[in-house]
Amino acid sequence: MFAIGHTRRSRAPIRLMLVDDHVVFRAGLRALLEKQRGVTVVDEAGRGDEAVERVRAVRPDVVLMDLAMPGQGGLEATRRIVALGTGTRVLILTGLPQEQQLLDVLEAGAHGFVDKAGPVEDLTRAIRTVMQGRRFLGADAARVVVLQRYLRERRVAGVPRKRWGKSEGGGGEANP
Repeated sequence: MFAIGHTRRSRAPIRLMLVDDHVVFRAGLRALLEKQRGVTVVDEAGRGDEAVERVRAVRPDVVLMDLAMPGQGGLEATRRIVALGTGTRVLILTGLPQEQQLLDVLEAGAHGFVDKAGPVEDLTRAIRTVMQGRRFLGADAARVVVLQRYLRERRVAGVPRKRWGKSEGGGGEANP
C-alpha cells in the first residue's frame, strides 16, 4: 500500500461516519471498527445526499464512502462533502473500482481508496493514514493511478501508441 502526503498526530479517537446503502454491511463494519483502538463510529448514512447532510451536522474526521448507491452516489457526495470545507476526509471503501472511478473520485477530493474485500489491517491503516492528512491507495488503486500517469506522460511526450507484449509487463493490452 502507498501513503502519500504529510503527517500529523492526534490522541483523540478518530470519529468515523459510514456511508453505504447496505444496512447489514454497515452494521458489520461498525462492529468491526468499534473493536479497533482509537476509532469510534459517530454516524451512518445510506445515501450520498444523506451523508452530506449528516457531515454538516456531525462533522466526522473521516467518512468511509461507498461509490455505488441509489440516488446521489459516492462521487457526487464526495465532491459536496469536500466543498463543505469542514476538513472531513473521505476514504472510498469499494469493491472492484473502475479506472475512471478512481481518477474521478481522487479529483473530487477523496483522500484514498480501500478495497472492501481486503484485510481489516488495510482498512484501519487507511483510516489512520488519511487522518494524518496523507493519501492512501490500496494496491489496485495505486497501480491504476501510476498507469494513468505513465500513459498521460507518454501522450504529452508524443510517444506513439503500440501494443504491449507480455514481456513488457502488459497483459497484451493496447494503450488507450
